[in-house]
Amino acid sequence: MASPAATKASDKQQALKKLTGLLQKDYGKSLPKLKLPVVETMLFAVCLEDNNWELAETGYQKLLKSFFDLNEIRVSSVGELEATLSGLNHADWKGLRIRSILRFVFESTYSFDFEKLIKLNLESAQKRLRKIEFISPFITNFTLQQCLGCHVVCLDEYSLRAAKHLGIVPPDADIEAASEFLKGGLKKADTFGFSHLLRCLATDPKFTARLATSPEETDFDVLKVAERYAALKLPPKKTAAKKAPKAPAPPKAKKSAGTAAAKTSVKAAPKGKSAPGKSDKPLKKKK
Repeated sequence: MASPAATKASDKQQALKKLTGLLQKDYGKSLPKLKLPVVETMLFAVCLEDNNWELAETGYQKLLKSFFDLNEIRVSSVGELEATLSGLNHADWKGLRIRSILRFVFESTYSFDFEKLIKLNLESAQKRLRKIEFISPFITNFTLQQCLGCHVVCLDEYSLRAAKHLGIVPPDADIEAASEFLKGGLKKADTFGFSHLLRCLATDPKFTARLATSPEETDFDVLKVAERYAALKLPPKKTAAKKAPKAPAPPKAKKSAGTAAAKTSVKAAPKGKSAPGKSDKPLKKKK
């Protein structure tokens, strides 16, 4: 078993290239396109986190249509935003993050124009985005990738657990560490396509329940990705039903002293005669 630090970049590249080909066979090669201003890109990222692309588009469009403008969304309650995004996973957190993003941008610019972010370098843009309360690593990386064209891998909780099941990231890695680990095996031009395909798997209803559990394979070896993916696609193993334990036999009734004595007297009686019981009375002699 190779340690994460000892994993060669060439092994990562080989494993991720193999996985990309396998995922393309199941989910296709076409990639969605997104061209939005910075603020709207961030709002879409909120909707996309832990959801597939189609659901995110539906949720994003519903958000825009349910309110007059971005300012009305900014002053809405988290509960109102949660209700609007109820078709998405973690709608409560999404409502909180959307409001937090809009408040930060408005208080910083007195508008919803955040295009100055594009002019910053990667480090400065990261620092700027991380000042937003409740922002997640996924929203940060997705914004950097889509708006600045940065070389980053966008992972959320769903795609992280899929990556761990496939053995392509260390089993104890968090989102930021796993993203950095995968970055070493992907070209800049391939990061969006890989992240999208991994999300397709992570949000596939056929696998979400199994991916939510701990992986059966605990050894870390990125080159086993093909066999792990094949194992994931197999029907889940049926666990043998445990036999119900036999009910304990009822305890035998204890023999009373009187019964034992009676039996003893019966055994001691001469043949042909029965032992007298308590109710027996001696016969009176006839005169």
